[in-house]
Amino acid sequence: MCGRRSKGAGMADSIRKITMADPFFTEEDRARIHRELDVILTKALSMGLHVRAFEQEFAAMTGVRHAIAMNSCTAALEAALSGLGVSEGDEVIVPCETFIATGMAVHLAGGRPVFAEISAETLCLDLEDVKKRVTARSRGVIMVYMAGLMPKNMLAFREFCDAAGLFLIEDAAHAPGASRDNRRAGSFGHAGCFSFFPTKIITAGEGGMLTTDDAGLAEFARSFQHRGRDLSAPEEQYGRPGRNVRMTETAALIGRVQLGHLQEYLAERRRVLSVYCEALAADERVRLIVPEVQEASACWKIPLVLAEGYNCEAVTAEMGKRGIAVDRAYQPLLHLQPVFRRLYGTHEGQLPRSEKLLSQHICLPCHPRIGVEDAAFVTDSLRNILSQKEVKCHDR
Repeated sequence: MCGRRSKGAGMADSIRKITMADPFFTEEDRARIHRELDVILTKALSMGLHVRAFEQEFAAMTGVRHAIAMNSCTAALEAALSGLGVSEGDEVIVPCETFIATGMAVHLAGGRPVFAEISAETLCLDLEDVKKRVTARSRGVIMVYMAGLMPKNMLAFREFCDAAGLFLIEDAAHAPGASRDNRRAGSFGHAGCFSFFPTKIITAGEGGMLTTDDAGLAEFARSFQHRGRDLSAPEEQYGRPGRNVRMTETAALIGRVQLGHLQEYLAERRRVLSVYCEALAADERVRLIVPEVQEASACWKIPLVLAEGYNCEAVTAEMGKRGIAVDRAYQPLLHLQPVFRRLYGTHEGQLPRSEKLLSQHICLPCHPRIGVEDAAFVTDSLRNILSQKEVKCHDR
């Protein structure tokens, strides 16, 4: 069962260590990887059978017609944006709470990221705020499933985008396997983009995937990852700008092994979430940001908001002293990153709701290597720490 620690095995509190991420491979996984790697080394190191198989298997899991493997989620985002026609002067609405790649991909595609408020219930884009930011230059919206959580109004988001003539890209780096309305993350928008970095739900070491039902976008993405090559031409011809962002055979092999465990991994993560919810749901000092149905989150991390009067940095430090890794989502917020301050003149106070919300949040660890005892230790430690005066804010 994903290598969870057995009860009481080396778990003395003084040496307990609970990390934010812990990629895991069974002995069978390792044997398969070594066996297949020997084959790769004698055949195709690039553009071989594992990449195509990984694409097909991932498309089937997501429920889309096409999946294109790339060397990062960033590359997938840039390919999607370029393929959907973003050019100089176009605006793309993005959440202020996300990894730098979401906004940077817009900029590198020639567009301008428009930073929007997030919902206090999901940490995802607030639809009503998005509507206020649409202009004549708006080209599309990027929905980021923060911490793996899909908002319940995804169908409404797609309907709004369609009515407004905007594309919808799902940044699902945290959310493979999550679902709403019997549809998986990566199947609601015109394109979905996933990450296989070691800290993510499944890993390939490095890598990303673009999913879509649009055959034209899929063809563009395959050309884009080959530096813009016309893959239907008999000769080596390049008809559009592109990059060299293909996934390697080795990464695809590892990704396939991990994908085979996805449902098992999600079940383990949701088991951890259940322990957290049971222990903290009635605690007025914290508010867990979780979906009303577990299937709507891949449980990458479990964000929570601390009540007024608590110092997030102090709480994080005290949890660390107990061997528990706790972090924030993405800090600073996207619009407060130095590069975007310089490029677009963004500043503190521009998105006050999100800035206040995210100044009060932390994320608890959640991954398949955390056993039930570990999860209980996390919540017991948090409740104990919140009772200490050292973690409360003091007027100066």
